[in-house]
Amino acid sequence: MRLLLTRAAALGALTLLAACGDGGTTPNTRLTAAQVAGTYQVCELRFSPANTILPTADLLTATVDTTPPTGRPEFTLALSQDGQFDLVYTRGSDAFLQQARGDVGYGAQHVSLSLPSNSVITSELLLPRPLNLRFTGTGGNRLTAEVSDNLQYPVNRADYARAAGVSDEGLQPTINGRLTATLAVNGCG
Repeated sequence: MRLLLTRAAALGALTLLAACGDGGTTPNTRLTAAQVAGTYQVCELRFSPANTILPTADLLTATVDTTPPTGRPEFTLALSQDGQFDLVYTRGSDAFLQQARGDVGYGAQHVSLSLPSNSVITSELLLPRPLNLRFTGTGGNRLTAEVSDNLQYPVNRADYARAAGVSDEGLQPTINGRLTATLAVNGCG
């Protein structure tokens, strides 16, 4: 009986340590919706192919109207305090409003946006699914997707070619690459 109680106590202690995360040495902390909530202006958005012979696609100049007509929104990402996001921009080619909404996941230093898999927005902006962005809260809230943070992911060759301003002739069906992005609450300056 004593051996059974000792084993039960040891098992209980191990369960508590596992629940604490990091082997019980530090609490498992995640960003909260309140910490990251705000409207972020998209300052930089580029897709860099893994094959360095191919040019980088600057999606702000190729797809987005960065100075939209009166009444049309600038390129922004709003994160709400209820765990939702709203990505909106004016398309450069026809001044049409583009918008995606979805859920936000929170990590220790990142937010993760669940983007629709077959949307026009994810195709024309060459976005990964999910879109993971590193949060920095000092000196004004910022979100970044940096080359070192993102794994390569594939995009459709026609979408890449349109955004990069090149012909898709001779390209593989998908182009692997990485995203570089910078978003800021207090403007891009």
